[in-house]
Formats: sequence, structure tokens, C-alpha cells
Amino acid sequence: MKTSSSEPLEHIGAILPRTLKTCQPEKISTFIGICSIWEEIVEESVAENVRPAAYKHPVLIVHVSSAVWSHHFQFIKKDIIDRINAILKKTAVTDIRCQIS
Repeated sequence: MKTSSSEPLEHIGAILPRTLKTCQPEKISTFIGICSIWEEIVEESVAENVRPAAYKHPVLIVHVSSAVWSHHFQFIKKDIIDRINAILKKTAVTDIRCQIS
């Protein structure tokens, strides 16, 4: 296979370690932790309509099913932030932002 570049191809095994160093593993593990406890910290109806989508320290982005759920979530998000931080035993989240999906 001919490439348009004159540089030799680099093996994926050489690229991945360099790339993963830039991924900030602590943020990834925090997001995975939040996802794993989500259903135990929110009510079933909330879990059905609101789900963690991304983590941009210290902000959690959640996808909501509708504008109504986005509005409702504003009333309970402080309690959810407190629960997340208590279970993770650190100040992982200071705000939660909603996006309608």
C-alpha cells in the first residue's frame, strides 16, 4: 500500500503509549466511577431520563431526554453533586450541566 507521505509508517504500539499519557487517566477513572454509581445515587425515574455523558473536571455533563427533565434536574443537581463527592470521597464535581440528547 502506497502512502501519500514520505515518512515511514509507525506501529500502533509505539503511538498508543504517547497518546494515552495525554488522556489524563485520573479524569477517566473519575468519570467511570461516576457512571458506575449513577443508578444508586439518583432515583429510577431520573436514571431513565438523565445519564452521565462526559466529565470535564470539575464539571459533569449529563444528557437529558427533554427540556422538562433539564428543568427538573436543576432542582436536584446540588444533592446529586453532594452524593457523588461523598461516595468518591473527593471534590470531583462542582457543577452539572445538561444537554438535551
